[in-house]
Amino acid sequence: MKQLMKKAVMVMLVMSLVFGLSQSGAKTSQAAAKMPNKLYKLVKGQWYSQASSSGYNVKFTKTRVNYYDRETDKLVYSGKIKKVKKIKSGQRKGCYRIIYKNAHGISSFESTDKSATIFESYDSASGYSSYSGSSSIEIGKW
Repeated sequence: MKQLMKKAVMVMLVMSLVFGLSQSGAKTSQAAAKMPNKLYKLVKGQWYSQASSSGYNVKFTKTRVNYYDRETDKLVYSGKIKKVKKIKSGQRKGCYRIIYKNAHGISSFESTDKSATIFESYDSASGYSSYSGSSSIEIGKW
């Protein structure tokens, strides 16, 4: 019985040591991706979602996508930019895709042309990308 207790204590010590080491090496937060200056110059300013009612005004920083209430101009929620890609092939070659994490999961904006005056919205929170016309944004104020 005494031998069994020593083994149990030893196993618990080893497990706590291994668990402690694995947790101390884990990163608690990832840094946001930074938007390239060329793209930031295109998206700087105010955007609006195309929803006719209860839409949002959208503003970009170099690391975040911020959604503001259209009537009060108060911040509703913010998403951290995870990745910015320049599309290299296909019909939208040269356009940009901004992938960000928000309260609903992973979403993205994809420019429809190189001048980036309209961004289509795609939601992949459900595991596959789905287009959202009402969440797509245009430059300017509603």
